[in-house]
Amino acid sequence: MDKKELRNYAKNKRKGLDISLISNQIIKQIERLEVYNDAQTVMIFYPKKGELDMRGLVNQKKRFCLPRLKEEKICPCPWCLDEELVLSKYKIYEPLTPELSISEIDLIILPGLCADYTKNRLGYGKGCYDKFLEKCSAKTIFPVPDELLFDKIPTDFYDKKADIIVTQSRIIF
Repeated sequence: MDKKELRNYAKNKRKGLDISLISNQIIKQIERLEVYNDAQTVMIFYPKKGELDMRGLVNQKKRFCLPRLKEEKICPCPWCLDEELVLSKYKIYEPLTPELSISEIDLIILPGLCADYTKNRLGYGKGCYDKFLEKCSAKTIFPVPDELLFDKIPTDFYDKKADIIVTQSRIIF
């Protein structure tokens, strides 16, 4: 399958999964990781329909942020669960807070569709996170359902791998 076919396959496959249950199982896995426990500032993503929901990680012990897209460039912005969000032109909820410096982020939880055992990940095709990760030294975790973890997915030279893949049943370093 090429990337486009795999994206369609993954989106359709997700529709049959219990995303809420899988999200909670993956959150428990992430909370056990040293890289998560050591992080002071964690960037997560606000879930779109059918996407894993990592908001269960948000607590008072860490600073959390969400991405805001400005001209297809990711700007990390602090966020707490009770703070107002606005719906962007990309149909993604974004914070209104001023952006943080990329250097303040210790850990990034990446959104996307599927991954492989060598930590390649497949996103939605805009490349925003790949460009963002080029400038960022934070560790990355890619949460993905077991059902969307493959032996090998198609990649291009500009695709950035995750440092860690987390599914509901395994952690790949």
